[in-house]
Amino acid sequence: MVERKLFSSDRFVTRGVNEAVPFELQQMLWSILEKRQERGDQLDHLQIFELSAEWVDGEPLQKVLNRQEQPFHEEVFFVDHTENLAIGVTVWIIDSGTYSTALLPEEY
Repeated sequence: MVERKLFSSDRFVTRGVNEAVPFELQQMLWSILEKRQERGDQLDHLQIFELSAEWVDGEPLQKVLNRQEQPFHEEVFFVDHTENLAIGVTVWIIDSGTYSTALLPEEY
């Protein structure tokens, strides 16, 4: 039996994420998971993305902290050239086994 890769099935985004997170940033979150799989990382079914603004040389950068509990992993990414001012919000991406959903914690 072939084991299914996490986060490789149908993807859904809740209304809260659509309203709070610009589309290009949503795409980046999914892309981070794809890149981590490509390099062989073992992914937990719950991925946490903490988005925040970090000022560098007077310019806001979008900081993305991706973390998981099992196995523990924490990694920071920065996005420049963002169309919108950097936002501060937490997004969970959960793989249910059938599909993956990006949601805000309060939507759980």
